[in-house]
Amino acid sequence: MINAGDPVGAGFVASLPRPGGDLTGTSAAGEEVLSKQVELLSDAVPKLKTVSVLMNSANPANGFFINAMSSRARILGLRLDRIDVAAPGEVDGAVARAKGGALVVVTDPMFFRHRLQIAGLALRSRVPSIFSGREYVQAGGLMSYLSSNTWHWRSAASFVDKILKGVKAADIPVEQPTKFDLVLNLKTAAALGITIPQSLLHRADEVIQ
Repeated sequence: MINAGDPVGAGFVASLPRPGGDLTGTSAAGEEVLSKQVELLSDAVPKLKTVSVLMNSANPANGFFINAMSSRARILGLRLDRIDVAAPGEVDGAVARAKGGALVVVTDPMFFRHRLQIAGLALRSRVPSIFSGREYVQAGGLMSYLSSNTWHWRSAASFVDKILKGVKAADIPVEQPTKFDLVLNLKTAAALGITIPQSLLHRADEVIQ
């Protein structure tokens, strides 16, 4: 598996250090990453009160996602609004629900396939958004915070090498990244009337003008 959301909660592996079955790989969405996404939105939009979280209702990692964000949201004085969708056709209405607040789009293959639609809807609805991957920011999203896909694919090669040499997947710990990229889109910020704080600009790994 590559860039899995919550492999333990989804029942794919027994634990990250000892998967215990026929599956191992990399996982990206640790609690610290999800809580950081909420924090970054709060930093970018100081008067923010509500954060909507867009989820694919079929994703088994949803519970892990929302729980990881909830604790940080409470500390920041934010209200979380969970929005589940089952198909791309439901995205329009889901994004509209986020008006007046901000939007976290969790990592999910369906959302990635429709990133242009989602980023465009958020911009037209004037909803600040944060995603899991720079591709969303290139599509017009406000910001992204997650590990790079390059790291995951390079790590995958090392897993394949070990397994081909006879190491059992059950004995290969699931790896999590230690480096996360913050990507900002200043054109989108300007369209939303948001001035990105210098503290965020200095921390950004990439700024799209």
